Amino acid sequence: MAWFITFLAIALIVATAGAKHRASRRYNLPLENSALSLAILKENLLENSNEYALQKLKDFATEQNLTIPMEEYPLGKAKNIELDDDVFLKQATWLDSIVPLEFKEEPQTEKTFANGILRLYSDDAIFKALKEFAQKFPSEKQQKMEQGYRTLCELRDNSKADYDSLEKLRMEKEKWEKLAREWFTA
Repeated sequence: MAWFITFLAIALIVATAGAKHRASRRYNLPLENSALSLAILKENLLENSNEYALQKLKDFATEQNLTIPMEEYPLGKAKNIELDDDVFLKQATWLDSIVPLEFKEEPQTEKTFANGILRLYSDDAIFKALKEFAQKFPSEKQQKMEQGYRTLCELRDNSKADYDSLEKLRMEKEKWEKLAREWFTA
């Protein structure tokens, strides 16, 4: 339980930095990049779990002919910290059921697939995508990306909820994301 709260705290720190950058233009979506628009709307809903953010995501999905989960998105926050893990997992699973558009791009490339993985939230979805990535694009780099995520999860699961542990976890997450983003500059 503590590992997940720690991971959630790190995710919120990273997400807050991105949210501040986008705050003034939250719904001024890049129309030329549907995949990025979808990612922004999903991230905004996770950060600001409210009816307005949910409706914006649903409207965009309808415009793009994307399938929205039948079950309701768990709006709001947990009433107490012990339930945070459960709420976050439900929200992440719901968001991951809306497949990142990078996975649908043609031709499928390592770059688009790696970017799609970075658009996922739950461990289950990330590991499933990493397995598919290994099948489509087996390489040493792909193996490092998968191992890096396993290391990140292990660190998260064994971390304390203190500043030093959170900082170490944040740095490991940035290292993993940097490895994935190397495909974008190649």
